[in-house]
Formats: sequence, structure tokens, C-alpha cells
Amino acid sequence: MPEWTIERVLWFWLIPEILLLLFLFYLLATSLLGQVNVAAAYSRTLRIAALAFVTVELLIPTWIYLDVRRRPEATSTIWVHAAAMPVVNLFGLFGYLEERRREGRETERE
Repeated sequence: MPEWTIERVLWFWLIPEILLLLFLFYLLATSLLGQVNVAAAYSRTLRIAALAFVTVELLIPTWIYLDVRRRPEATSTIWVHAAAMPVVNLFGLFGYLEERRREGRETERE
């Protein structure tokens, strides 16, 4: 049986969160392009604002994931999950940036 670490278990939550955000992005984008769907009932301004919000909600965890993979230090991928939670993602981003800053200081001392 594989070892179930907390980071591995969180991927079961992360994937549905990202898929939901992608689905919302699709609905909003297609409603702005003229397709009639659930989002088409709302004003164009509201749909543009919602699309911008969902885009930011997708970009933050994507950037953190790519940065975690690129960095030589062993940064926890739990920040990807924290940044993927809607509305809370800015706190996850700030937490990740703080951990990066601390790791940078530790490597400078060595």
C-alpha cells in the first residue's frame, strides 16, 4: 500500500477544485462570446468581472505549482492546494511567498 502523506491526499481535493474553476471559466467565457447558457442571464459587466476573478483564481495556484517544481529547495506543495481554494487563495499565495523568503534567507546563511 502506498504511503499516504497529507500532500498526496490533498491532490484529491485540488483536482476537483481546479476542474470546477475551469468549468466556471468555460461558462463565463462562452457566455461572453454569445453562447446561451446559465451565465448569460447576468449582465455583461458582471460576467467580465467574474471571468477576471476566476482567471486570477486559476493563475495563482498554477504559478505556485510551477514555481514549486522549478525551485531547488524542497518547498511544500501544500501551498498549491491552499492557493486553489476560492477567496482564500491570496492567503495561500502570501504564505507561500513567506516560506520562499525564509528558505532564501536560510540558504544565504549557509
